[in-house]
Amino acid sequence: MATYTASQSAASADGFDLVDPRAPRFGQTLTAGGLTAGVALAEPLFVFGITAVLVLSVVSRWRLDLYGFFWRSLAPSVVGAPPPNAASPRPPPHRFSKLMGATFTAVASGLLAIGLFAGVGLATYAGFALAAVVAVLAAVAAGLDYCIGCRLYQQVSFFRRIGLV
Repeated sequence: MATYTASQSAASADGFDLVDPRAPRFGQTLTAGGLTAGVALAEPLFVFGITAVLVLSVVSRWRLDLYGFFWRSLAPSVVGAPPPNAASPRPPPHRFSKLMGATFTAVASGLLAIGLFAGVGLATYAGFALAAVVAVLAAVAAGLDYCIGCRLYQQVSFFRRIGLV
């Protein structure tokens, strides 16, 4: 999740604004919590809601990022400003990770919709299983600061640099 909280005039060498490192973890926590609630309660509306937030963010090219809106409006008053030198220029890996989360939650939502409206029980189980995988990956990223999507981004970047992709 690329949430801009540092000074808008400060930019990194890559041309991206600096990112408060706590912002992606905030979004990952909300994603993990929402998807976990959906899976635990067997309620597809939670999965649909998280999918809508992630897909809206990706489709709008991060202009309509609800996690970012909540972070910018609520977090500074609750957790304070980021410590000096804490901001980092890392939006591309987090954006890629968010794109992956949006893709897999959209597939999970599609499977859940098929299960609900066509009565296919296997699709419902597959949809909840996929949502659970995304929830676990988001929880690992939020709690352990190990972002699988960010690692995948680095691998894709490596293959792009050596000319394989």
